Amino acid sequence: MKNLCILLLAFSSFGQTKFQILDSITRQPVSYANIWNDKQIIRNSDSLGNFEASIADKKPLKITAIGYQEKVFQTNQNPILLQPVPYLLDEVVIRKPKNTNPTVVSKSSRKGQALFVQYDAKSVSVVKFIKGESTQKFLKSIAFYTQTSSNNRKIALIFYSVNEKGEPGELLNTETVVCNLKKGTKETRVDLVDYAIELPKEGIYVGLQHLLIEDNKMYSQDKNATPLSFFYEPGLYFSEETDIKDSWCFYDEKWKLYPTRSLNLGVELTD
Repeated sequence: MKNLCILLLAFSSFGQTKFQILDSITRQPVSYANIWNDKQIIRNSDSLGNFEASIADKKPLKITAIGYQEKVFQTNQNPILLQPVPYLLDEVVIRKPKNTNPTVVSKSSRKGQALFVQYDAKSVSVVKFIKGESTQKFLKSIAFYTQTSSNNRKIALIFYSVNEKGEPGELLNTETVVCNLKKGTKETRVDLVDYAIELPKEGIYVGLQHLLIEDNKMYSQDKNATPLSFFYEPGLYFSEETDIKDSWCFYDEKWKLYPTRSLNLGVELTD
């Protein structure tokens, strides 16, 4: 593979116990929830709500998932039940896109470097600022290139409001949107018309979250590396931009602006 920015370190799964996250009402699995250790996402639950954690670690872990209340749990709790967040739909006015006048505001690209996430990931989420438009009020589609060594790697879409400081604010997702990716260096395009994501005049942050799950692991082929050295796919493409400061990463429980790096994200708007 070309243009990889990765650091391969050893990882031990000794003392790992499997847990499952369930909806407290329906008892259905909560897929792709975030498991936090202090200020860092250390893994995600899989499609069946399962994940592994060390029973030797007595420190409580935190779980966050779109549509659910945050929960702190000890490793003697299993299964882990999350309480759904009620949505007051009668107070929300939902407008649907006309989808008659699409406009491309940025194009996806495979130029630059494909960046992966190492096993002890400090940051798994990146977003790009999209300016508000006067006529095109909705997100029609997004597109991005990824680099993977296998089919069925996965990544999640995330959308954030713009706060009073111009930084990423509140998470706008009401559900987890996960994309299945194809092997190789491929473009993925996601139609967003049915989600009716409205673009405020102050703009919106659109981005991607790596999922720290077994299905996304790529183990090192280096003969000198330990057998359990790995990183998480896919690789996302970034351009080195000194003038455009539009991309942010979530690190140490804060959004931080990339000073010279821009996520190669294609965005199409519609009315």
